Amino acid sequence: MPLVVTNSLFWEYKGRTESAWYLGAGDGVTVEMQNAYMDWSEAHGCDTTIICLNNEELMSLFSDEYMRTLDLRKYDMFMSYVQRLKARVAKIVFAFFDFPGSNNPKYPCLRYMDRHEPFIEAACKTLNPDARAYLLAIESNRCIEYPAHKWWKRDDVENGIKIIKKYAGLIPVGSHEQWNPRTMGFCGGDFACLETRNHPAAGDSISVADMVADVQFSQSQLPPGFPTWVAEKNLNAWNKHSIEQAQAIAELPGVVGVSGPIS
Repeated sequence: MPLVVTNSLFWEYKGRTESAWYLGAGDGVTVEMQNAYMDWSEAHGCDTTIICLNNEELMSLFSDEYMRTLDLRKYDMFMSYVQRLKARVAKIVFAFFDFPGSNNPKYPCLRYMDRHEPFIEAACKTLNPDARAYLLAIESNRCIEYPAHKWWKRDDVENGIKIIKKYAGLIPVGSHEQWNPRTMGFCGGDFACLETRNHPAAGDSISVADMVADVQFSQSQLPPGFPTWVAEKNLNAWNKHSIEQAQAIAELPGVVGVSGPIS
C-alpha cells in the first residue's frame, strides 16, 4: 500500500520546537509563523498538515461562547491559511476537538454536547472543498479522563465520527488516538490515526524496533490491511533517529501515513 501522507506535526521555529495543531488561528499565531511552517514542511518533504478547530486553552473561532458569535478576524486568518496551504498543494486534515479539555477553560466547548453536531455540520459545509480527511479529535482516547469524562463517553466518540461522516460526503473520517487496544476498543472510522504509546518527548528513547512493534500490535487489533496513519511519535521529528523510526514505520503493510520527515 503506497504512503499517502507525510505530516509535519512538530517543527523547528526560531530555535524551538513548535506544534502545527493550532496554526489556523491559535492564540499567539501570526501569519509569519504560518508561512514559516509551510516553508519548513516543504523543505523537509512533508505534504500534510492537521489543523485543530477547538482547544479549550488556546484555540477558538468564536468571540464569545462556542457556537455563538464567529470571530471574523480569526476566521479570516484561518481561511487565509487554508487557502495558502492549498495553493502549495498541501493535504489538509481538520480535527474538530482536543481532549481531555481544560480544568479552567479559556474557550469551553467540550461540555456543550448539543452544539457539536451543528458545529460539525457548519464546519463541513465550509471546509469540505479543502479537506483531505477529518478527525473527530486529537487524543479522543482521553475522553475518559477529567474533565472531558464529565460530558463524553467512549460511545460519544464513536457517534461523533458517524456524525462527521453524515456531513463529510466521501471524505475519509477518523480520530487521532494514543490507542491501547488492551484497554479500549477501536473508535471506528475509515482509517486509524495513531500516536505511538510513548510520549513524543520520549521518542528518542524508543528504539526503531520497539516503535515498529508498537505500531504492529495496534495493527494486529484492526481488520487486515486497515489503513493506518502514525501521525505522532517523536517531538524531535527532524533528527536522525526519528527519521529512521518514520522510515521503518512507512515500510509496514497497511501504513498509509507517517509523522515525518522521512528523509
